[in-house]
Amino acid sequence: MTNSDLKLFVEFLLNKNYTIHSPVRKNGKIVIREITDSRKFSLIKERPLYSFKNFLLPDKKTLFSTTSDENKNGNDQKLIRKQVLFGITVFDLRAVSLLSQIFEKDPYFQDIISMTLFIGQSPIPEENSFYEKYEENILEHFKFDIFIESRGDQKDFRIFTGSKHGQKMLNEFGYDDFEHIEYAGAVPEEGLSDFHKKLKEKTKLSYGSKIWKDLGKKCLGCDKCTIVCPTCFCFKIYDENNIFNDSIARVRQWDSCFNSEFSEIAGGTKFLKTMEDRIYNWYSHKFVRIPDEYNLPGCVGCGRCADVCPAGINIKDEIFKIMKFKAKKPIAKMSKFKSKTLKKPRTKKLIYEKPI
Repeated sequence: MTNSDLKLFVEFLLNKNYTIHSPVRKNGKIVIREITDSRKFSLIKERPLYSFKNFLLPDKKTLFSTTSDENKNGNDQKLIRKQVLFGITVFDLRAVSLLSQIFEKDPYFQDIISMTLFIGQSPIPEENSFYEKYEENILEHFKFDIFIESRGDQKDFRIFTGSKHGQKMLNEFGYDDFEHIEYAGAVPEEGLSDFHKKLKEKTKLSYGSKIWKDLGKKCLGCDKCTIVCPTCFCFKIYDENNIFNDSIARVRQWDSCFNSEFSEIAGGTKFLKTMEDRIYNWYSHKFVRIPDEYNLPGCVGCGRCADVCPAGINIKDEIFKIMKFKAKKPIAKMSKFKSKTLKKPRTKKLIYEKPI
C-alpha cells in the first residue's frame, strides 16, 4: 500500500461515517486530532504526547442520569459513534490489551471498544521509550483490526489484519494484498519476561530504600504522569446535581494516586500520607500488582511520563536503579550463635501492703 492508497482508504472510512482520530503535527508537537479531510491526511510516525486512552476511557463519563420523569443510561449505544483510531503504535496497542483485561466486565468500556476500528503502525525510536522492540511476532498478542508496517522509504507499507472486521474493511475498499495474524491472547505462553519478573521482585525488595526517599523529595505530585500514561486507569465516582432541571447524574472521572485525597477514607485517615508513599505506590502498581493480577506489565515503556515531568524524573533511569538494587544482608539466624547456659535470675520476695 502506498501513501496515495492510504489517503483513499481514509476517504473510504469517512464515507462509512467513521470518526477518525489520528496523530497530526501542530505547533511543533504531535497531538491527536479528528481527521475530516483525506487530502490533508499524513501518517505521522512519531508517538503523540497523549495516548488514545481518552477515546476508550473518557476522562469524564456519565454512567446514568435520572429526573422525576425518566431515567437515562449513559451506556446507550445510540450515543456511541463509530470511530477509527488511526496510527496507534505498539506502545498504545499494548496499553489497549491491558485495559481490555482490566475492564473486561465493564459495559461502558466494552461498548466503546466494539465501535472502534484499530489501525496500528510500527513505531520509530523515541528518546524516552524503552524495552519495546517492534517485531512482527508481537502482533499476535495485540487486538487490532489493521496494522501498517513501514518499509524502508516509508512511502510503501506492508499491511496486516488482526480481525475479520479489518479484513472486511480492506475487501470492501478493494485491497487484498495483506497478511492475516491470528490473535493468540494478550499474555504470551511464557508469561512475564525474565526482565519483568526480576523488576517485580526488585520493586518489592526496594520498599523503604533510598530510591523512594529520593523520589519522594523530588516528585511534585502534579499528576501529569498519570494523565499522559496510557495504562493509568484510576477513577472516582460521584453524583452531580443539576438544580435547574431537577436531575442527578452519576459520573465516573479520572483520578490520580498522586492526589493527596486519593487514599483518604472516612474520618480523614490517609493510607498514602507522604509523597514517598505515593510514588512507591505508583511504581508498585505498574511493576508488582498488575503483573501479579494479569500476568502483564503495567507499563508499556512509552516514556510519556518522562516527557512531561517538571521535576525531571525519568522512569527509565529509575527502573535501572531498581534493577541494580541490592537488599541488605539478612540478620544471622540464632542457630549460628553458640548457646550459653544462662544463670537463673535471683528473685526477690515481694511484700504487698494491705489496703487501708
